[in-house]
Amino acid sequence: IDQSMARYALNRYFSAHRGWHITGISYDGKRWNESSSTTLLKSEMPAFIVEVLEEHVAHKHLGLGELVVLAATVEDLVHSEAFELLSMAYEAHNLSMHELLENEAQEDLVIRTFMLFYNMPWTQKDWNNSSALHKQLKSAHKNNPDWDATMLWVEDLKGAIKYQSRAEHNPFSKTSAHFGTYPLMLHLVEQFIDGYGMFQD
Repeated sequence: IDQSMARYALNRYFSAHRGWHITGISYDGKRWNESSSTTLLKSEMPAFIVEVLEEHVAHKHLGLGELVVLAATVEDLVHSEAFELLSMAYEAHNLSMHELLENEAQEDLVIRTFMLFYNMPWTQKDWNNSSALHKQLKSAHKNNPDWDATMLWVEDLKGAIKYQSRAEHNPFSKTSAHFGTYPLMLHLVEQFIDGYGMFQD
C-alpha cells in the first residue's frame, strides 16, 4: 500500500484499539491533519518514520511487515514520551527512580504529578518549582473539568492491576505502596496510556 493508505490504516488501528489520534497520522478528509488538538506525540515523528521506512525498502509502497513495524514504532514513541513525563514527576519531588517509594502518599504524589504533566502540558514548566507545582496540583480539578473523573478511572486501573498481580505481591514488602518500584510504576503508566484514549471516548 502507498503512504496515504498506510497512514489511513494506522489511524484506523490506533483509533479503534487505543483511542489515539496522532499528529501526522490522523486524517481530516482532505489532507493529513498537522494540527490535531488530540495528539499524543509532540512532533511529526510518525510521518518522518514513514518516509525513512520507504527509503529503507526503496519504494513508495509498504508491505504488511513494514506496516506492523511502523505501528510498533509509533507505540514505542508514545510510551517513551509518557515514561519521560513519569521520570520528570519523580525528579520534581526529589524522589529516586532507583529506590522504593516509602508509602502510598508518595505513590499518589507521583501519579498525580504525572497526570498533571500529561493532561495539562503547560504545567511541565513548573517541574523544578516545588511551590508552583503544588499549587498546580491543588487547582488541577479547577483547571481541568475532567480531572476528578480521570483520577477515579486511574484508581480503577490501579485496582485492576493490583488484582491481576495479587499472586506476585510480596506480603513482606517494606513499603505500603503497591507501585513502589519504578518498573511497577512504568507498567501502570503503560497501561494508562494504552487505555486512556478509549476512556475519553
